[in-house]
Amino acid sequence: MSHRPDFPQMKLLVIDPFVATRAPTMRSWILALPSFRDLFSEIEIWATECDVPEGNGVIWKRVKKRIPVTTLHMVDFQWRVSRMIRKHPPASDTVVMTTGCNIPRADIHYMHYWNRAMLEEQRKRADAFHLQPHHRLVASLVARTEAKVACDPVAERWWWSVSRSISEKIKADGATGHFRILPNPYDSERFHPEIRNHWRAEMRRFYGFHEDEVVFVFSSFGHFERKGLLQGIEAIAILRGKGYPVRLLVLGGSSRTIERFRVSLGSRRISSDFCHFAGLVSPIEQHLSAADALLFPSHFEAFSLAEIEAGALGLRLYLTAHYGSEMILREPENGRLLPWEPTGMAAVIEEDLKLDRVGLAHTQTGEAVTLDEFSHKIRSLFEEVIAAKKRAVQAT
Repeated sequence: MSHRPDFPQMKLLVIDPFVATRAPTMRSWILALPSFRDLFSEIEIWATECDVPEGNGVIWKRVKKRIPVTTLHMVDFQWRVSRMIRKHPPASDTVVMTTGCNIPRADIHYMHYWNRAMLEEQRKRADAFHLQPHHRLVASLVARTEAKVACDPVAERWWWSVSRSISEKIKADGATGHFRILPNPYDSERFHPEIRNHWRAEMRRFYGFHEDEVVFVFSSFGHFERKGLLQGIEAIAILRGKGYPVRLLVLGGSSRTIERFRVSLGSRRISSDFCHFAGLVSPIEQHLSAADALLFPSHFEAFSLAEIEAGALGLRLYLTAHYGSEMILREPENGRLLPWEPTGMAAVIEEDLKLDRVGLAHTQTGEAVTLDEFSHKIRSLFEEVIAAKKRAVQAT
């Protein structure tokens, strides 16, 4: 990466283990790439997996996966790219962007998570919020890096956070620089109320749900316990015990994840006879359409795509006050805020059941953005960083 004193364009260095459409953190960035590609003369990507085609100024520097467990690989990736950047520091005509805190002195930290916040939430609700040992280990290691970066007084640093609450938490932990909100986008062609109306009857027949049943849906790729599924099932069980015809559709999770979770339910003597575990399904919008409302009592998020997509379909939202919920929930228009424990959850939902509010459709998506809106926003943010970098070079 050579330095050009009169550079008309800058280069972009992107550092993330999975620059792939299957990765929620980088999917939107990849889809928006055509909107800002012309701002950079070259884009170099340091990643284990990359869906951006090489050529035309795009270079993929492969960082091989040495550890099969993904969470541990991410720690190893961070260690290796840190060494790489110390050996080959970028020139002043390069914007460095990293997801999270892979590189302490990056220009842009694209924040979809903050492990320090997650560990604090786990300590608050340790009886209900459990982490597997290797997840706790990785979170603790990454949290240490976050603390070091937050305490590093670099003024010309940008924090692009997916939610206002995550941004405020990073500030509260001592981070300095420029804070910007870049919410996760949704595909407005796939997620809108007409799609739900079109698929509702067919998908309810597919799952065997009766019209007089009130169906809640929970959606997640995995991490069921962190996302509050256990407490959600307990809340639905309480409502069924009171005679309400409620069911729970669980979307997501590999067969191994589902089986492990069923064992966990059995060990706690919690019945799940009223739950349908559908596993990983596609297209997700069709399966979400079978439900009347989203039940998402997560212990920790940043700004969950599950609640964005469900809200865009017009499903009523029942969310805990996790990070990011403030970006989508507009109570009582599009849903209700739930307490953290099952009895309280059931009480809030029962209020809406009595008033026939659970199945009410809406068009309120809060601060979620469409892909077009995201593309315009990220371009303007890159332009801001480029202008500041050029001013810094000219001042030296």
